[in-house]
Amino acid sequence: MLKPNTDIYCGLFDSSILRQNVIKSQERYVQSFEIELFHQSSGISHVDAEQYKVRRGMILVAKPGQIRYSNFPVKCSFIRIFAGCCDTQIKNILSDMPTCTYIDDNETVEKLLGKFAKLGSAFLSYQGLESEDININSLFFDILYRCKLLADQTNPDKQAPPVNQTVRTVFEYINENFSSDCSLSTLASAVHVSPNYLHTLFKNTVGLTPFEYVMKKRIDKAQSLIMAGEHSMLEISIETGFCSQSHFNKTFKAHTGQTPIEYRQSLIDKY
Repeated sequence: MLKPNTDIYCGLFDSSILRQNVIKSQERYVQSFEIELFHQSSGISHVDAEQYKVRRGMILVAKPGQIRYSNFPVKCSFIRIFAGCCDTQIKNILSDMPTCTYIDDNETVEKLLGKFAKLGSAFLSYQGLESEDININSLFFDILYRCKLLADQTNPDKQAPPVNQTVRTVFEYINENFSSDCSLSTLASAVHVSPNYLHTLFKNTVGLTPFEYVMKKRIDKAQSLIMAGEHSMLEISIETGFCSQSHFNKTFKAHTGQTPIEYRQSLIDKY
C-alpha cells in the first residue's frame, strides 16, 4: 500500500496564483512519476524533445529521467508517485502509458476531474489514520486505471505501423476491428492475398502471426476493462470478441498467468 505524503502526493497547481508574472518554468529532471490532468486550454508542456499544446482534459504522464518545463499559464491537478516506492505493476503501467493523452468528451473530463478533486480533498484532511490510507489508495488506483483505459482507447496501439503496405493495412484493420471477425481468411480477403502468404508476411514483419496479434489486442483491451471495474466478466468477454466466457477465461490465463477473476482480485488487493 502506498503511504500518503511519503510514497504518493496529490495537489492542484495554478501558475496564475503560484507563479505570477512568470511565463516559463525552469527546466528540470523528473524524479518521480507524474500524472497531471489539465483544467483549461492554455500553455504548452515540454517533455524531452516533444511539446504538447495544453487542452482541457489533457493527461500528461512524465517518467523519471525525463526533462520537462512548461510555458505558462497552466492549471492542473497532479499526482506524484515516488519511483522508489512503486511496486512493479504500478511502474509497468506508468512506464507504458503515453506521455500525452487528449480527452475530447467533456463528460469524461468532468468525471475524472471529480476523481482528482476527491483525492486532493483526502490529502488536505489527512491525519495519518489507516482508514484514510485505504481511501487514498483506492482513489489513486481508480484514477490510475481510468487514465490507462483512456490512454489505451485514444492510443489504440503504441507500436509503429509496419512499412510494408499490405501488412500495414492488415495491422490497422486489426487495431480497429479486433473484437469482431478477424479470421485469417477475412484479413487475407481484405488485402487480396492468400491466407498462407499473409500469415508468413505478417509474422516476418510484425513478429507475431495475425491470430497472435488479434489475441494480444483482445487481452490488452480486457485488462483495461477489468481495471476500470465497471463491467462483468461476461460483458468483457463479449466486448472483446470471445465466443464464450470459458474461451475468454482460458485465453486470458494463457497470456497473463491469471484468470480474469484472479487478475481483478490482484488489483483489489492493492487497495
